[in-house]
Parts: sequence; structure tokens; C-alpha cells
Amino acid sequence: MAIRPPQTLKSTGRKVPASRYRNVSPTQTFRRFTVIWANTDGVPFNTTGFFATLRRLNGSFVQAAGFDSFGTARFSRVRTPTNQTFILRTFRDDGTLFRVRTVPPGVSSFVVIG
Repeated sequence: MAIRPPQTLKSTGRKVPASRYRNVSPTQTFRRFTVIWANTDGVPFNTTGFFATLRRLNGSFVQAAGFDSFGTARFSRVRTPTNQTFILRTFRDDGTLFRVRTVPPGVSSFVVIG
């Protein structure tokens, strides 16, 4: 849900009519599913050489995507918001499995913490 602006403008003290913002809908979304891998402080890891795989719940393979050095992987074949549940697995370049997460339907991005 979009964040509504404050009722009073701080610079002028004028009132902003609330009815003007009742039906605000988000306009900025990711076109493709994006995964960010961050530590518990919210800082993305340097994930050069890591990759992730995305599978459906029935086990069918969807796509693999590499992480960049900023902790971001973009799945170009998955449109957003997603319409089904996925299983996300993150790996090191030598094939070592690091994390397994379930991605719920209806999201544009997902953050793996830790």
C-alpha cells in the first residue's frame, strides 16, 4: 500500500485535502522478480560468484540467476507480482547450498536475510 503524505505541509502550514489522496496506488514496481541477499543490519552482502535457483512447489525448474556484487539477483523469466509460490535456493559458485527460502505469491522482490 502506498504511503500517504502528511495532512499538513510543514513548510507552509497549509492543509492538504485528504480526499485527494484516498485512492493512491503504487506506481513503481519491479518488472521482473528480484532477490536481495542482506545481513541482519540490512546491508547487502558482496555476493560475487553466488547464484540462486528458482523452482515451483512441484519441483519444476524455473530459472537460475547470478548475484552481482551488490547482493542482487534478477530473474528475467518471472514477471511480477508473482502468481504462485516458489522455492528459492542460494549457492556459492562451487555448488555449496547456503539458504533455502519459500517465496510467497504476490511479490515483486524478496530479501534473504543472513
